[in-house]
Amino acid sequence: MKKKIVIIVLAAFVLLGGVMFFRLKNPLNAGIQPLQAAQKQMNGNYVEISFSYTKLSTIASNQFAIWIEDMDGRHVKTLYATRFTGLGGYRRRPKSLPLWVSTAKPDSMPKDEIDAFTGATPKTGQYFIYWDFTDNKGRPVTGTQYRYVFEGTMYNDDNVHYSGIIFTDNEKWEDIPTPTYSKDNSDKKSMLVNVKTVSTK
Repeated sequence: MKKKIVIIVLAAFVLLGGVMFFRLKNPLNAGIQPLQAAQKQMNGNYVEISFSYTKLSTIASNQFAIWIEDMDGRHVKTLYATRFTGLGGYRRRPKSLPLWVSTAKPDSMPKDEIDAFTGATPKTGQYFIYWDFTDNKGRPVTGTQYRYVFEGTMYNDDNVHYSGIIFTDNEKWEDIPTPTYSKDNSDKKSMLVNVKTVSTK
């Protein structure tokens, strides 16, 4: 009887330990952080992208990705992608973040790179994420202009896109992009709003 109790206790400890490690390994969905949290201190110059997210109750929704590309549309770095799509959900659900999939080509990415930018769908709230002017290999970029792209799949093929220019050589700037919807009459537009990008030089 005592042996069974010990085994049960050990199994519970391993299970709980695994849950705790998972939560610590991915604190609030990889790179995104709650807006009310203390500002992340980083060395050098960086860009902050903030937004408001409302979690929807429908299936085939709540997917989004934020990435950087050069002015020719080539993928430079993915800052964040929801875990379902990032880890291959686009194969089962091709309508999920199609622009990110076609640009970033996650099928050709190493798993550790994908693990670094994916996270579970967050709770409703305001969030921000940073770009430190490096590419997906951690190398400093050399161009003076890049484009940030923010794509959200609100329901099936009901998508929203935000994009704007990032200037790497300007002292200070701010951009509030206008959303583009695949369906103008969508009733799910509240999922991603209040997108704003600023230079924190």
